[in-house]
Amino acid sequence: MNFCYFSQLWPKQSFSAAHERTFGIIERFIHNNIKTFYITPQDKKKAEDIRQYIDLKCHQADPSNTSRVNHVLSRIQSPTVSFFDTHVSECLYSHYVHQVFSNCAKVLDLQDLHSLRLKRENLLTAELMNKEVLKAKPELGDELTDKEMASIIRSDLIIACSDYEMELIKHLNKKVQLVTFFYPTTRPLDEEDKQAIELKKHHYKRRHFVFLGNMSHRPNYDAVKRLKDRIWPIIVKALPQAQLHIYGSNFPAEFKTDEYNGFICKGLMKEIDILGKYRVMLAPLRFGAGVKGKITDAWREMLPVITTPIGAEGLFLESSQAVRYECVNQIQSKFYSDMEADRLNPQVRKQSLEEENFMREYYTYDNNTEEMAKKLTFGGSFNNWTDEQFAEEAIKMYQDEQLWFNAIENSQKILKRRMDTIVNEKLLMKAISETQTNLASMRRQDILQKLTWSETLRSNYHFAKYLDEKRKNLELTGKLKQSN
Repeated sequence: MNFCYFSQLWPKQSFSAAHERTFGIIERFIHNNIKTFYITPQDKKKAEDIRQYIDLKCHQADPSNTSRVNHVLSRIQSPTVSFFDTHVSECLYSHYVHQVFSNCAKVLDLQDLHSLRLKRENLLTAELMNKEVLKAKPELGDELTDKEMASIIRSDLIIACSDYEMELIKHLNKKVQLVTFFYPTTRPLDEEDKQAIELKKHHYKRRHFVFLGNMSHRPNYDAVKRLKDRIWPIIVKALPQAQLHIYGSNFPAEFKTDEYNGFICKGLMKEIDILGKYRVMLAPLRFGAGVKGKITDAWREMLPVITTPIGAEGLFLESSQAVRYECVNQIQSKFYSDMEADRLNPQVRKQSLEEENFMREYYTYDNNTEEMAKKLTFGGSFNNWTDEQFAEEAIKMYQDEQLWFNAIENSQKILKRRMDTIVNEKLLMKAISETQTNLASMRRQDILQKLTWSETLRSNYHFAKYLDEKRKNLELTGKLKQSN
């Protein structure tokens, strides 16, 4: 089995949640002794982090250079799986794979729905949260939505990070698998690890509030502005000794340190374990999509999070995919085909189905959303709809040691159930195995996929040819200028 991973760039360690997920996926394939190839248009000079894997074959191939892409693909012996890290990567490379390796399963990693994030941003009001933003759905006719939906339809398997987004695309009748992150929550701990964990459990030794995020990402910019203008003044009035430390990159000029009010801009966070010295993370995210990496980063450092319903999306202990989680957790077998619902204990299966139905109802974001939210398990507080409510929850979490401990316990349960390396490896490999086994029949039955590919190949063939000729003309022009 050969595996090709297509991306627009080389991933960097500790750069973002998406990059961490990429490393996790690559590691799991290599761990399973699968020959793995990484293909991107970016210069190899920027590949230093990913090249730590000596069994990984790295190739640079600009999708506008047809001959280069075909040359790289010719060096790969019949890949059985091609993985595209975004809909953009799928659009750039999948038509090459489709033409050269027709029996190769194409997997789209839906890290988040960009069209959902933009739709929600366009509906923002002056409130911290409102139902219209929460209930927003991407609409066909919008260019970005159309591109994402076409990419989903062309693919054989969709890997989603958020179970809410799985619910959004289920009407497309595609095979979708929930795969979050690959955190080693069940690994054996040495004495140093155990001591570090015990230190983090001391409420009184941890101080101040923290926010983490790249300010060029608009949900993060909006969250920090909200903290600075509306939420932090309420908190610091009640807790005058507390400070809010903002970490990240690309700070705009308007975000300046205000020592007097305890608003401190710290710049880049060099090591993620710095989060372990803080008492509470604040993340008033008013729009966005996917699973928020800052929240899982906080939980890994035993740091409770105060956020919003959008910030908590896809991060509850409860899941609309509860049956699948129970299958991989409870059925001990080396064969993925054994991990099926009919082999579960009947009572466990019944409870899991009830949990799934509850979550699907919650994710409709209907009129009883706030009441249903009270029954969900989260590592902190998320059912916050106003600035005052958000600030009140932050103050309570900061002061109440038992509430703080309960939040930490919840966060560790969520990480273990939903973010564990072994759990997500099983989910990923099982989905890929099933897709490969049933690929021919799945494609025969998917008429919409056939129609989409018919149009895609025609348009992409001519567009790729145009880009190739344009590149050749630019190279020729450059050589003529040098000779003159």
